[in-house]
Amino acid sequence: MGSINSHPYSGKRALLTSKHQKLKLFQETFMDHLNLAIDELPLDTDILGTFSGEIERTATPLHTAIKKAELGLDATGLTLGIASEGSIGADPHIPWIQCDYELAVFVDRERELVISESYKSNEIVAATITARRDDDLSAFLEKADFPHHGLIVRTFSSELSQFRKGIHDISTLREAIESLAEFSPTHQVVIESDFRAMHSPSRQRNISAVASRLALRIAARCPECNTPGWGRIDYLKGVECRECGDVNPDAIKGEILGCYRCDFKAPGNVIRKLLEAAQCNFCNP
Repeated sequence: MGSINSHPYSGKRALLTSKHQKLKLFQETFMDHLNLAIDELPLDTDILGTFSGEIERTATPLHTAIKKAELGLDATGLTLGIASEGSIGADPHIPWIQCDYELAVFVDRERELVISESYKSNEIVAATITARRDDDLSAFLEKADFPHHGLIVRTFSSELSQFRKGIHDISTLREAIESLAEFSPTHQVVIESDFRAMHSPSRQRNISAVASRLALRIAARCPECNTPGWGRIDYLKGVECRECGDVNPDAIKGEILGCYRCDFKAPGNVIRKLLEAAQCNFCNP
């Protein structure tokens, strides 16, 4: 694959487009694995959607992240762009647990190349409550890891949407509750976690994880054509049960590695060779 100094991106600069202070989450791992320096451009990426919901995200996370990177490249004329996008909600497999799905992309306009990686974690501080002015919030604030994690206060009525964001102290929190409660006949407000990267340390850890995955993915080059971005593109499915021999066609057997440029593919890590009876559709229907 060659050394770091022979990599096509070694010694170059890329642009991270982010409004939410993500540079520290990307720069070290990209320098370590690629010798690629990163500058940050704080454009208003909220136009593509916000966690608090006042602007709806209409595209997929992948297309939103690509669009963020392209906004920065359009504004500067540079050719190497980076961006990330997060989605936080109920875990599709364990719906009573919150899940943070982070996606990061690298756009190379000269090579017409888009490389992406993702990271899923249940380690995310996510809390919400509907409250009145004088409610005891101590249990909620502990769950929300306040003031370490920031909070948003918004009006209870969606017709009169107003927000106070980035709250990290109790006096500002109380003032926001008092102010926005006036817009509700029941004097209620919604208090929720502020998931913007600079206000959520637990999300920062997940963004750092996806940044490392992306840097390693870019560092790996195709064995056939030497294009950066060699890695998992799909899964090989179909695993035999250890007890009865029946094959579960949906069970993942291993990784399929591939290239963004050419059609070359190769087997990757084996995830499981056999299924236990508890995972078999015949033994455990």
